[in-house]
Amino acid sequence: MRFFPVFLDIDFRPVALIGSGAAAQNKLRLLLAAGAQVHWFAADAAFATEVAPSPDRVIIMNDDPQLADWSSYVAVVAAGDAPDVERIAARARAVNIPVNVIDRPELSTFIVPAIVDRGEVVVAIGTGGASPVLARRLRERIEALLPARIGALAALLGRYRERFAARKHNAIMPRAFWERVVDGPIAAAFLAGRAEYAERELVRAIDDTAQAKSSTAGTVYLVGAGPGDPDLLTLRALQVLQSADIVFHDDLISPAILDRARRDAEFVFVGKRRGHPGIGQDAIHRQLTEAARAGKSVVRLKGGDPFIFGRGGEELEYLRSRDIPVVVVPGVTAALGCAAEAAIPLTFRNEATRLTLITAHRAEEAAATNWTGLGDPQTTVVVYMGLSASAGVRDGLIAAGRDADTPAAVLARGTQSDARRVYGRLGDLPALAAQAGPGPALLIIGEVVAHAAEWPQALLAQFEAAA
Repeated sequence: MRFFPVFLDIDFRPVALIGSGAAAQNKLRLLLAAGAQVHWFAADAAFATEVAPSPDRVIIMNDDPQLADWSSYVAVVAAGDAPDVERIAARARAVNIPVNVIDRPELSTFIVPAIVDRGEVVVAIGTGGASPVLARRLRERIEALLPARIGALAALLGRYRERFAARKHNAIMPRAFWERVVDGPIAAAFLAGRAEYAERELVRAIDDTAQAKSSTAGTVYLVGAGPGDPDLLTLRALQVLQSADIVFHDDLISPAILDRARRDAEFVFVGKRRGHPGIGQDAIHRQLTEAARAGKSVVRLKGGDPFIFGRGGEELEYLRSRDIPVVVVPGVTAALGCAAEAAIPLTFRNEATRLTLITAHRAEEAAATNWTGLGDPQTTVVVYMGLSASAGVRDGLIAAGRDADTPAAVLARGTQSDARRVYGRLGDLPALAAQAGPGPALLIIGEVVAHAAEWPQALLAQFEAAA
């Protein structure tokens, strides 16, 4: 490590900027963002006057920077193509003023890193000047991971540090308290946009010594993992997974998604496979409760969205009834993710104005479903877990008035590497399901299926088979 990373306070302090052009202008923007008073020695004074945003913050200097008094400057920034840049760097070194020569690390005593700016949270990425492009790429990745409101959250916590210290909570160490805030539902609510609620809960947690003393439970996160492709995890789901102590996951969760969790997290399979019911829901409730009461950060990871046929609502109510903090992290539900991959618009103006999501895991469920309202040709019907019930789905919809020639699709293992899409007509739905192979799978019935990119080829194949 050649350059020691520090954060320099230049707020309302003078910094010399030497040179013109785009490089100098970019550094001007960063200096002003940090609150500096910039003295700009620009070779092109007209250009500097034109682009300088405020005469109160930027003073255009007309004299030679080599002859100017530098005694008040906290730093000097020079464009690499500025006249006599080597002498400028040498003069700054001689009087022990930090100097940065843009794109010339050998002349610099400090470098300006790639910066992720979230207000109170600032991340700096440096490569010692070896590869600014690599630093920018790393910045882009970090920007994608950091929540947009993380800086505002830091500001909120900063405002209440003295209040917490004044309460003198002997029952809880400051670090433990703030870890619970940052890792628990207060921070999660703030990052989700519920700032007023989060602030009220923070004040209550600080002021209520008894609660701070007895609140040892961890938090349970009900997380939607999306339809299968790990790249369809939401940023919030990824953040929660990377801080989890224990992950309870379903059968639909692929190893690629589990690989996104914290490396030393514990993984517990609680799924149910067809013909192998696995543990019951009551047992899952108990395990979630026990893990939370042990103070762990608990992730209940579900395929798709936890509130769409995922029994997330049941788990939420059970945990709430036992005073376990719960945070819901929505996911891309299978109907949206798999249909998007197949380029099937689930709604379409003047053609498909309603969307219905139903589940029919077994034939008896399809037989018991009230299909009456689904005969409307402008309703798109998406059936979850419907492979084995495809005959009942067909019979129910046709009995409700749906034309047997209505376009239909079976999307098996959607968004995953072995995805299979089969297209045809409602009347042939059981045969389509058989062609798709094992699930998980969605059945989509409606005129919108004809908008799929593969629909013309599917019709051609059916015509040739009939011939």
